[in-house]
Amino acid sequence: MIIETSYDILLLTISTCITILTLLSAWGLFYVITIIRRAAKSFKTVENIMDNINDTILVTKEKIEHSAAYVSVLVDGVRKIMDLVKDAKSSTTKKKK
Repeated sequence: MIIETSYDILLLTISTCITILTLLSAWGLFYVITIIRRAAKSFKTVENIMDNINDTILVTKEKIEHSAAYVSVLVDGVRKIMDLVKDAKSSTTKKKK
């Protein structure tokens, strides 16, 4: 490559600037893509955590609902026992008199 005129210097300068601009654009695009990729991974992680929390809440809710059904059965059983105890006390006091 022979540089003979100022026009050759101008073309060399323009081609150098275009090359540097292309390299900087590629480097910037790489970093933008890397940032977007990391953000997507972070959102995926947050989504998985939220799904786990939601599953835990649903399981807890189901257990509480099932426990509530058992509580009513337990309360009925306690009432019957209380009635039996009252009947036993009343029959004992009647026998003593």
